[in-house]
Amino acid sequence: MKHFKSLIICVTCSLLALLIPAAHAAFVPFNATVDGTSSITGVVDPTGPVVQVQTAAQGLSSLGAINYFSGDLLNLGTGVGTGTNRFVMANGDELFGSFDVQMLPGLDPSLFSLSGLVTFAGGTGQFLHARGGASLLGNGQFFSASQARTHFTFAGRLDPQGGNIPEPATALLAAGALLLMAGLRRATRARQTRELWLHS
Repeated sequence: MKHFKSLIICVTCSLLALLIPAAHAAFVPFNATVDGTSSITGVVDPTGPVVQVQTAAQGLSSLGAINYFSGDLLNLGTGVGTGTNRFVMANGDELFGSFDVQMLPGLDPSLFSLSGLVTFAGGTGQFLHARGGASLLGNGQFFSASQARTHFTFAGRLDPQGGNIPEPATALLAAGALLLMAGLRRATRARQTRELWLHS
């Protein structure tokens, strides 16, 4: 019986250690500033014109140094654009997002500004189940007909685990439950054997 009690205590402590961090999974601030180059890589619709834009940039975030990549479709007539982006951490983990943006012309024909919203939806590594969102502000200046130097800032919130228990923790929880069930079965059989012996 003492061994069974020890088993119960060990399993219970293990389960609590795994469940408490999961229960307190919460959003954390996500901020980033990057500088890079945006390039018009193709024309989708000449009547807009609607163009394809690719951006590659580097900078710093609240999670450390990052590389930033995005691809979007932008209507140069209305300034409305949509696309997807990736935030790549120093360790290689990637945070995925999608965004809507509005570009506005500047006083000089080569200048522009933009604003938008980013929605985070998963990624790789620590961001596998990530969720959240951020505002996007930016500005740039064309230095050729198809390329511009750009500066972007992001400010929002991120839940890296998306409220989910990580897969390794899930596996440990299942193992703990199996151990607990096995211990209960052994204890029940032992109690039944003692009762039969006492009443024989």
